[in-house]
Amino acid sequence: MKRISLLFLLTATVSFAKPNSADTLAKIKSNIDNAKLNLDDYKKNLSMVEKNIQEVNKAKKEVDDQKAQVAKSLKENQASMKKVEANEKELQNLLNDEKNKLAQEDKKIKELEDLIAKIKENQVKRNQNIKDYETQSTQIAEEKKQWTTRIQGLKDQEKQVADKIKSVNTQANEWKNKKIGYEGEITRWNKEIDKQQKTYDNFKNMAEVKE
Repeated sequence: MKRISLLFLLTATVSFAKPNSADTLAKIKSNIDNAKLNLDDYKKNLSMVEKNIQEVNKAKKEVDDQKAQVAKSLKENQASMKKVEANEKELQNLLNDEKNKLAQEDKKIKELEDLIAKIKENQVKRNQNIKDYETQSTQIAEEKKQWTTRIQGLKDQEKQVADKIKSVNTQANEWKNKKIGYEGEITRWNKEIDKQQKTYDNFKNMAEVKE
């Protein structure tokens, strides 16, 4: 960004100069030209700031979209985790139930010799069920671990997005403050140009009248 140095105005010199002094008119004209140059520079700076603000706003929208997508994915994954936990609980109940039944049937074997064959058949079936349930339990534990890892990753991503939003908001405020400053300078230099132009016109008119 170009740094604009302030001009030393020749107001005091003008006050004591002769109305028809060509040197005075030249200095006033120089002030006007320099003020116009400053005005042009501030206008260019303002244009650049406005473009930067547009880019920041665009980046902010993209980050907001990312945040919404992460929040949606996190919600969906948490819902899936609840389903897995519910299945795990139900499976554990089934497993415990089968084990309890197996113990009861072991007792019946001793009490009911005529039902030994049937009970043993049930045992084979229930042992297979236990094996299947234990296999499923192992699979669910692994699946639960994977969901836990994914949810943690999404939480980390959510924090990164929040940090980005904070950074973008800070940049937006900085550019807005610069815009206000440049707009103030443009107003000030417009007033100075009007002031110097009036002085120049007055001296010029006085010089023309005297000639």
